[in-house]
Amino acid sequence: MEDHKLLRLLHKDPNAGMEQLMNQYTGLVYTVVKSKLDNSYCASSDIEDCVADVFSKFYLELSDYDPGRSSIKTYLCVIAHNHAINTSRRRSLESGISLDDEHAFLQVADEIQIDRPLAEDEFRREVIKAVEDLGDPDSSIIFRKYYYGESSKDIAKAVGLTVSNVDTRTHRALNKLRKMFGGNKL
Repeated sequence: MEDHKLLRLLHKDPNAGMEQLMNQYTGLVYTVVKSKLDNSYCASSDIEDCVADVFSKFYLELSDYDPGRSSIKTYLCVIAHNHAINTSRRRSLESGISLDDEHAFLQVADEIQIDRPLAEDEFRREVIKAVEDLGDPDSSIIFRKYYYGESSKDIAKAVGLTVSNVDTRTHRALNKLRKMFGGNKL
């Protein structure tokens, strides 16, 4: 259901609106919450409670929601992300880990991984920038070959080169990228 229709339903019939909202977005909210709470401090019941809290918070803050600033989907994801992080912090404090205890803190820090989606997005941006920096036709060849999955033959037709030339440029461009990112040449 589209956002404007869902908002109208939430205002007209809150029970039906919340049911529709939850049917539409529970999977997404659960995924966001689970990605933040999937550690040794939180039980599966914490994840379920947090998901329920996200929908409650959305309903309670419905008057604060501005459809011009974000979609309902985005707004729910932000609430889920923030609430899950707060729940995780609360659970880690309840587990008795003191941030003053350097040994325990370092042990926990070793177990915590960088937020993978954020790190992956940053790495993708770096790779895309590096490919763009190769210039044409090399950047076009790399995008077509590895992003769109086109064959060397199709790429050759599109960029006006021979298949052999496309393959040679691909090999050289990959070596440049490997060098940029600290890898070894092929």
